[in-house]
Amino acid sequence: MAIIELNAVSKAYQDKTVLHDFSLVVEPGQRVVILGPSGCGKTTVLRLLAGFITPDAGTISIDGRVVAAANEILRSPEERHLGMVFQDLALWPHLTVEGNLEFGLKAQGIPRPQRVQRIQEMLRMVKMDAYVRARPAELSGGQQQRIALARALLLQPKALLMDEPLSNLDEELSQHLRGELLRLYERLGFTLIYVTHDRAEANDIATNIVCMRHGRIERSVPIEDFDTGQRQ
Repeated sequence: MAIIELNAVSKAYQDKTVLHDFSLVVEPGQRVVILGPSGCGKTTVLRLLAGFITPDAGTISIDGRVVAAANEILRSPEERHLGMVFQDLALWPHLTVEGNLEFGLKAQGIPRPQRVQRIQEMLRMVKMDAYVRARPAELSGGQQQRIALARALLLQPKALLMDEPLSNLDEELSQHLRGELLRLYERLGFTLIYVTHDRAEANDIATNIVCMRHGRIERSVPIEDFDTGQRQ
């Protein structure tokens, strides 16, 4: 069964349509990269999946259950069990690393001893266990990225959504963190939907690439069939 399915989804903001009859199926364990220029509708797809906005037409399903239909949210963001890493990371500046990671676990009612154990394990995975008491302002951009990723994965989401998470980093650090993401994927086996305008990121990360332009899918192929010389 597909873990995520968008069926004939459309979305407009005021009088501008940003998604046109968009359909996509994501199978468990796939790393789907949505590739396209700024303004083509990539982030809107993630916002629809996360439940932050409603589609104007079509349906969105997670694990075979419809979670949104035309102008209607049927499952709240919390009920969808999706993790998200935003472009600006959205770390809470007044909380420590532990506090940022603990917030979602508290909301799930997980007891303190289990929260501490899970946070310690996840911070070791992202090589940030020495920074448990640090605040975001004390961390580098790459370190903040690791904490945002750890926070999203800590809740064991059905799928991880990432919105151009490496766009503010230099190329060397971006390449390093792409490797770290794939290492975590091999260990944890999550499903990934990753948005970028960067072809190199797409080639490094994807098992499947969806090329978008003007709110439509131009091409959707496995990475081995993707022509790196194709014009975006």
